[in-house]
Amino acid sequence: MVKIESNKETNTHRILLRPNQSTSWSLSLFFIGFIAITCLSIGIAFAFLGATLILPFAGLEVILVTVCVYLVLRKGYRQEVIIMTQDKLRIETGIGKSEKVWEYFRMWSYLLVERPTHPWYPAHIVVTSKGERVPVGDFLTEDEKEELVIRLESIIDSFNKNPITSD
Repeated sequence: MVKIESNKETNTHRILLRPNQSTSWSLSLFFIGFIAITCLSIGIAFAFLGATLILPFAGLEVILVTVCVYLVLRKGYRQEVIIMTQDKLRIETGIGKSEKVWEYFRMWSYLLVERPTHPWYPAHIVVTSKGERVPVGDFLTEDEKEELVIRLESIIDSFNKNPITSD
């Protein structure tokens, strides 16, 4: 998901990038509950028939599914925020809060789109400045990456057409 907010008065642009979320927490909890009830009821039924060794493995399976679902959902809450002003470029990444922050002078920063050699591989959007390379939006779909590149180019063009000069 690409969401862009612009403030024309201060000439500031905020771009929010998030991966597509396939499910919500409540639906995932329903899925985990369904798996837990199914596995544990089968385990209890076999335990009544004398195969008690199945119960620990049924519990282990429920725990493993819960951990996997949690990790997948947590990745879905990852986000990147790009803030561009006339002078600065700020990139923040993290899950729920800013974990890594890069700040550059906008005039010294470049936007590179690395196209793949084979159509099966994804394109990469990279911001470079001062010898550093910061990948942006690797979790986006190809259409969202194209939209992001077009929108970033239009924002950069707006900065170049309307430079703010101080007297």
